[in-house]
Amino acid sequence: MTKTARKKDVTPTATPMTESGVLSQFAALVATAGVTSEAPALYAGGADDAQLHGVLSDELRLAHDRWGLGLLHLRHAAELRRGEGGELDIALLVGDTECARVSEGPQALAATYAVMTAPGAEGLSEWGVLPEGHRVALRPGTAQLRVLIEDARDFETHWTPERGGVWVRTWRQGETLGVEVHRPASPATALADAAWDVITSIKDRTFQRELMERSNSVGMLGALLGARHRGAGEALAQLPEAHFAVSSAVLRVQGAEGRSLERWRAMLREGTEQLDALQRAGTKRLAAVLSSGLR
Repeated sequence: MTKTARKKDVTPTATPMTESGVLSQFAALVATAGVTSEAPALYAGGADDAQLHGVLSDELRLAHDRWGLGLLHLRHAAELRRGEGGELDIALLVGDTECARVSEGPQALAATYAVMTAPGAEGLSEWGVLPEGHRVALRPGTAQLRVLIEDARDFETHWTPERGGVWVRTWRQGETLGVEVHRPASPATALADAAWDVITSIKDRTFQRELMERSNSVGMLGALLGARHRGAGEALAQLPEAHFAVSSAVLRVQGAEGRSLERWRAMLREGTEQLDALQRAGTKRLAAVLSSGLR
């Protein structure tokens, strides 16, 4: 089950980007997944295009692991593009097809990926990580999972609920065992959580009560933005945090480690802890953005 990425049939309106500008824009994009980009420093240090392509692609793939868009079945890459005038851009590829450019902005990038997704019940992706024919439904207990992990070739489980409000799926591809721990968290939900943190931290109780009352009709984020300068909502829409948020943690192991049920259990714990930490950090980062006034 694979949906082909297509370049949108629109005329680009993005303005030419400087080298530092487009690399900073890419860094801000992957930062929404808790990824600290090394690309700007490497570019400044004179790294060649091949090295930069590798770093950009690795960082984009890690971001996809954490965004939880359900696009792990696709091959993601990022490459530098230079225009005739020497302006620099970063192309985002799915397979060998360019689907977007970083200069188009986070809202356009989110829309590009959105048409590739297949969200089902509970917001869980209906796309499998592996091709069709490999997915199995787990029975209660761990006996079936033990057999799959210790003896099976390629396989993939359907989503199963676990403690802490997370969903988990496991797969093997070749000698790699993968686990995805997912807790649905849309950018809108993440922003609302951050707005709650900001409002509840306000020391002026009268102002805080006013915002709480206003939130009954426009929500936490709407109440907070309404108290900011005119255009705060539009300013927020230009930020990648308004369109991308962490909802997954993916762990992979290879070789003998991938044939151990105990290692799988450890991966499940590590993935849940990593997801908790990433989502907490994301809320804290968003709260800082909202507290700054969105200038």
